[in-house]
Amino acid sequence: MRFHSFLLASALSLYLICGCQPRANWKKDFDYKSLRNIAVARLDSPENYTSSGGAVRDTISRYLLESGVKVVDSKVFDKMLQNAVPRSDRLFAQIGNLAGADAIIDGSVLRWQEEKEERVYYTGSDGKVSYETAFYNAKVDITLRLIDVRSGEVIWANSDSYESFDIRHTMESAVYTTMRPLRKLLLD
Repeated sequence: MRFHSFLLASALSLYLICGCQPRANWKKDFDYKSLRNIAVARLDSPENYTSSGGAVRDTISRYLLESGVKVVDSKVFDKMLQNAVPRSDRLFAQIGNLAGADAIIDGSVLRWQEEKEERVYYTGSDGKVSYETAFYNAKVDITLRLIDVRSGEVIWANSDSYESFDIRHTMESAVYTTMRPLRKLLLD
């Protein structure tokens, strides 16, 4: 009985340490397998890291291609969107349709924190520093949504946060964990 309690406590601790799973929501009665071509819009990004939206978009495009999904050339989509103001789901849908997309992925990079060194010092019983540890943590938070170009309706949305040792791995992991539920809808 004691071992069972230990396992339950360990599992709960691991869940709390690792954080919650991505929170995907989707339109249940939509035929996701009918989506053949997807455009990926440049994601909104923090002012101090304006290039993060483009980096995340490129990673999303690579993930979709690796999964066997066709991706509309972002330059075509961007060129059409360039003079369109204000941005709206309906406008995205119209431009996506003209660019040859069945759906558009849009979203935001909410946090982009590059890796930085943090040192933790440990002291012995004598009060002197006995050793130190360095941590290099990067953090990325993203939200994504999928817009159907026929209706202009948001049909899927998800968000995730990821923390790791370097910004590239952190960004890729945030994208992959956020996109995984959509991949299942598109391909399974």
